[in-house]
Amino acid sequence: MRFSDFIIKNLEPILQAWEDFARTIEVPGEALDSKALRDHAEQMLRAIALDMRTYPSAQAQITKAHGNAPADELETTASAALLSALSPAA
Repeated sequence: MRFSDFIIKNLEPILQAWEDFARTIEVPGEALDSKALRDHAEQMLRAIALDMRTYPSAQAQITKAHGNAPADELETTASAALLSALSPAA
């Protein structure tokens, strides 16, 4: 099984573990509910899985092989998907 498939197949248990861990972190103010503890975790995990499934272009492979990161955060599918998911609805 590919790791991206594992993430999607096990999304709820991963999110529950994320929430359980977040609950152990003390923050000032009132206790946070499940939605607040998970914040944008689901969108981030889905974007990561999508990026893992996306094959880079030949030029992107060469650039990465030479140790060069994308010059712009929008150059990766995951970044674009995550930014889109986190943007307020228009």
